[in-house]
Amino acid sequence: MALWSGVGQVANIAQLAGVDAYGLISMIVEAAKTVKRNRETCQLLARRARMIGDLLQQLEGTQLMHHMETRNPVEQLEETLRHAYVLITSCHDSSYLHSFCMGGKQADQLREVQNEITFYLQLFPLVSFVDNTRTWERLLSRACPLCTRESTDALCAARHVEHEDRLRSEALKATKIENLGRHPPLKSDKEQMEGQVMNMGGLVNLIGGGKGAELSCFSFSQILAATDNFSEKKLVGNGGFGYVYKGNLINGRNVAIKRFDACSCQGPDEFRTEINAIPNLRHKNIIDLLGYCVQGEENILVYEYMPNKCLASIIADETKRELLNWSKRLQIIKAIADGLAFLHGHSQMCIVHRDIKASNILLDHEMNAKITDFGLALMLTPNTTAEVVVMGTYGYADPEYVATGNISEKADVYGFGIVLFEIISGRLIRSYMKAEGTRKLPPPAYAHKYDRKKLLKLVDPLLCVNKHEWAQILECVRVAQLCVHHFAKHRPTMSEVVTMLGVAQRAHAK
Repeated sequence: MALWSGVGQVANIAQLAGVDAYGLISMIVEAAKTVKRNRETCQLLARRARMIGDLLQQLEGTQLMHHMETRNPVEQLEETLRHAYVLITSCHDSSYLHSFCMGGKQADQLREVQNEITFYLQLFPLVSFVDNTRTWERLLSRACPLCTRESTDALCAARHVEHEDRLRSEALKATKIENLGRHPPLKSDKEQMEGQVMNMGGLVNLIGGGKGAELSCFSFSQILAATDNFSEKKLVGNGGFGYVYKGNLINGRNVAIKRFDACSCQGPDEFRTEINAIPNLRHKNIIDLLGYCVQGEENILVYEYMPNKCLASIIADETKRELLNWSKRLQIIKAIADGLAFLHGHSQMCIVHRDIKASNILLDHEMNAKITDFGLALMLTPNTTAEVVVMGTYGYADPEYVATGNISEKADVYGFGIVLFEIISGRLIRSYMKAEGTRKLPPPAYAHKYDRKKLLKLVDPLLCVNKHEWAQILECVRVAQLCVHHFAKHRPTMSEVVTMLGVAQRAHAK
């Protein structure tokens, strides 16, 4: 009997697979009105489901609903609601045989679903709070551009404490209301409720879904040993985040060790973003994050080591650039395009890098390119835009994004177009700005207005190419021209760029 009941339940859940959360909530409320067994528990579930629906309506208009971290819990909620509906409908059967065979198991399942729904009642107010805080911080930064990061963090912390107190009091109040007319809750139940409300840090971590679980955790002493106490001889790069060192692990493997500066305003945010993003991105053209180290104020990431450093260093060095023939350059171009196409189509979500530039493209010993530095990355629903604080690198940043604050995957397309011009011309964007002594956008940014003769002047004179390679270069110039169009809607997607590059290579290869 139990076996057949289990099979029937699975079948019912499968039939409900296409029903969304709102539809399931309505069905739960109606089904709870006519139950014959476990009436009190089923009606309590219905009330909490209705509360979940009200919270979802508040979340629908927020920017966070465009992020995978927020959509994942909503999708899990729908699965819980399906299970709840099947359990409530099973309580319509009041026969003695059903009670004898399934009564105890049914009560346990109802209790489990009730705990899951209670969890979502705590989670969704927290998600709403995070969205409100981000909006508030964005407006504050626009209204007071000179406001320091420390002051905004302090204000956010104050609001967080205030929200915790309010959420705790509301949750305990809701518990008291639900317990009216019932027996007083056991001490363990009350302690469990307070634990669920007060453990906000645990809820924040749970939103991330256990990201970074495959990463190695290095001790600070291991990092010191690998870098000879952060020796200057091991220093290979630096930026607004801090410093990058070449390290050697005890097993002999060379690694790149990124040490975030404790005084940097962007360090902590970039560290958290990279820990969340990179471990879930497995692609040959995306840098591998091997591990991390957190000790006191030290936030350190450990990556695979790329011996030829970044693309910008190759382009800036005329000797190295001369060795980079067109075949290698085209290989790098295609690798960057493949990596970005993967990001924009990853797991039914769009990851916008937001800082595509030559210094964020690393090269291994065979000049294979990998995209790095995901500290500014955002996650969006495909083919949508979001209003965010403008961040990135001057010259590579999408002018439409800079002007409006609205970002989409086309911002990465623009950055790719600039990098493509740099590879073809053998000149970095900053060299144009230094030569002109102005903060105006460099010539490649206006390439969509150039005619064929002017574009040919952009090609690196160090390139020695044959007729067929010259045709490929012209095709790549045309692709770059499309990518840097001033208006995002007129730019191709990265998947379209990959297709165009493939057609160009096959059409002219001999």
